[in-house]
Amino acid sequence: MDTHIYNLQIRVLIYREDEECVARALEMDLLGYGKSEVEAVEELKRTIEAQLSFAHQMNDASLIGFPAKGDFFKRWDDAQQKALRSEILGDRSVKLEARAVVITFTPSELRVLRSRKFRSKEMVCA
Repeated sequence: MDTHIYNLQIRVLIYREDEECVARALEMDLLGYGKSEVEAVEELKRTIEAQLSFAHQMNDASLIGFPAKGDFFKRWDDAQQKALRSEILGDRSVKLEARAVVITFTPSELRVLRSRKFRSKEMVCA
């Protein structure tokens, strides 16, 4: 097993809502949607990248510090424990209603995010 050390890890709860997969970043309460788990996580990662880049550009930490409600953290912990029981102990009676995963960013990925620039656009009221 390889060991990887990352500078930033964000817990993600993946669950179904209606006919879509939802990926929720717990530390930032951002969402990604998709027809599959992979699509939802990919959209969420792009959203996280944009939010981190924008917060860096604005030099405003308040743009990243808004965690999800506590219930989502409990659901993540439950999903993680069920996955451990299922995978490690072979407990096939475990029904996974959600998946607990982690999105990670390497130091080089974080450097790229910090270098992104957003252009300002004039606000137009209708």
